[in-house]
Amino acid sequence: MRVLLLNPPYKALKHAGLGLSFPLGLGYLGTALKNAGIDVSALDGAAISPPVEIESGVLRYGLSSQELRQRIKDIKPDLVGIGCFFSSRFSAVLEAAQVVKSIDDKIITVTGGVHPSLMPKSVCAHSEIDFAVMGEGERSFVELIKAIINRENFDNIDGLTFKRSGKVIVNPKTSFIKDLDNLGFPAWELFDMERYLNLGERRWGLGKGRYAPMITSRSCPYRCIFCEIHSIMGPKYRSRSPDNVVDEIEILVNRYKVNEISFEDDNLAFDKDRFVQICKGIVNRKIKIRWNTPNGVHVGSLDEDSLGWAKASGCDSLNLAIESGDDFIRNQVIRKGLKKEKIYEVVEFCHKIGIKPNAYFVIGIPGETESSIAKTRKYIEDLRLNNLSIFIATPIPGTRLFEECRDKGYLDSKSFEEDFTDYKAAIFSQPLIETKEFDKFKVRIWQHKLFIAYFKTTLADKFFWWLFTNPRAWVAMVIKIFLYTILGDILSFKITRKIRDVVKR
Repeated sequence: MRVLLLNPPYKALKHAGLGLSFPLGLGYLGTALKNAGIDVSALDGAAISPPVEIESGVLRYGLSSQELRQRIKDIKPDLVGIGCFFSSRFSAVLEAAQVVKSIDDKIITVTGGVHPSLMPKSVCAHSEIDFAVMGEGERSFVELIKAIINRENFDNIDGLTFKRSGKVIVNPKTSFIKDLDNLGFPAWELFDMERYLNLGERRWGLGKGRYAPMITSRSCPYRCIFCEIHSIMGPKYRSRSPDNVVDEIEILVNRYKVNEISFEDDNLAFDKDRFVQICKGIVNRKIKIRWNTPNGVHVGSLDEDSLGWAKASGCDSLNLAIESGDDFIRNQVIRKGLKKEKIYEVVEFCHKIGIKPNAYFVIGIPGETESSIAKTRKYIEDLRLNNLSIFIATPIPGTRLFEECRDKGYLDSKSFEEDFTDYKAAIFSQPLIETKEFDKFKVRIWQHKLFIAYFKTTLADKFFWWLFTNPRAWVAMVIKIFLYTILGDILSFKITRKIRDVVKR
């Protein structure tokens, strides 16, 4: 059987700031298939050509449908595995599956990733999708292919969703890989790495070097109300050994001349000893890289010693998952388990050591009030942050937040799935929750007030330095934040509310 791993072309808003990044999930699947002796190739339909503006304000990343069809036709696969890395990309998965079926309806389509793990039944209900693999796919995907080859049934394949006699069957995901070192490294050789190394997504402080993503652990020991990681990667945190991690870094540096790495872990620094050993390994092997943590780290796992080793090994900025300045929201609602004193202490250590502290905040969780927003604003004013993101809480299926919002009627059940998968409304950027305390418009206003507080307190002393050292980046940021986000969104919400009022009359 000939298997094609496909990262589908996708659409995104022009100002969304998306970029190209090596598809780690497909890379690990490629290694699993090769180790099982399965004929596998890969096609990154999003990275193979530059973005094109297909309508006002909308970019298509990668191949057109016609171009994708010809590429797949030339490869002649028996099965196409389509990666779905975000729920907002699910429409791209469906379009790619439609292209596959238009070539030959007998070609088997399988999808996996975040969205199929969260909503497998809904995903597999689409006629273009034959199978969906939930969570970690390395074992289940191989078992599925072998079952197809041997004409066996699929009842015992862990985490597989399939169809039988017109009915969608969901096998629960119960088994997760314990020894991550045994996975091997991603199958970089299946992809044109040069397309990623110089055009990689620039996230949180990395510059213009040769960039690659890595992941050194799976799942997370914490239980934040809005996080879906346990629905995808299982309930237990597992990690690779420090030597295994540094070995991969060394290969990326020596083979591909990588000098910038994003650790895509959900909590890279949870195990302090392991984290420090990774940093020491980088230092001891004299590996010269810069690295960051785009998904954030739990502040409670950091101290002056670990931050010192992080700095020595190439970290110049860290994304601190603070979430809220209100103790009740942060610890009783989100369940972060993080004291105010620890946050201030770690940020001060960062300033002292020379690591730029970035921060993540999440607003619009049920229980949020003007008072809690004011406390978050105080944090932003006090902490002298290098950068920050203010996310809007998204009730992702499989999370406690989703269950609460569904049960209490905080969601528009008729439009939720459409809103959740809309590429124009990516996760954590659009308000979907409304409670007695706030509506969607108020959440957006809160977000803008917090951004303004950040600009006033943090960027005032950097204005002229940024203006003269990187004027294009400065202008782009101003346009993006003030024009697109503030003016555009406020106007759109006002118009929406006026329409709603007219309809109600």
